[in-house]
Amino acid sequence: MLGCRLLAGGRPSERLRRRVALGVGLYREGAAPLLLMSGGGAGTVSEAAVMRDLAHEAGVPETVLRLEAESRNTFENAANTARLLREIDKTRIVLVSDRAHLPRAVRMFRRAGLEVVGAAGVPASSMRRAIGAVLYEMASLMRGLFRRRGRAKT
Repeated sequence: MLGCRLLAGGRPSERLRRRVALGVGLYREGAAPLLLMSGGGAGTVSEAAVMRDLAHEAGVPETVLRLEAESRNTFENAANTARLLREIDKTRIVLVSDRAHLPRAVRMFRRAGLEVVGAAGVPASSMRRAIGAVLYEMASLMRGLFRRRGRAKT
């Protein structure tokens, strides 16, 4: 499960709550026997820790919850998650994020060596937010392409 920005005081946003609810649903259905929350954050509490607390409050046992609390972006989410999962001999995942974010995220997680066997996307809460998310993802894709192109020249 990928994190997203927290509100002031380390409070979860509605987007983060919706992602966790989707992940918890996958756990309850048996599609995700382990929930790994991935996301650092700029404050004193990580996105991953807030997601863990929400999942635990929803009845998910602590024994199936794992944290990756160092990442600052999707690329780091993928790399750090892959490392943690390899440590416990896991490589297959169902990726949970916002719908607009999933295509780019799936590519990054596959490049990190994980087998993405499913992706569950939380829909945007409004048309305005959906358009904003698509624009953000387009800009992120362009940044990644330029970053990659710059590395190829060096």
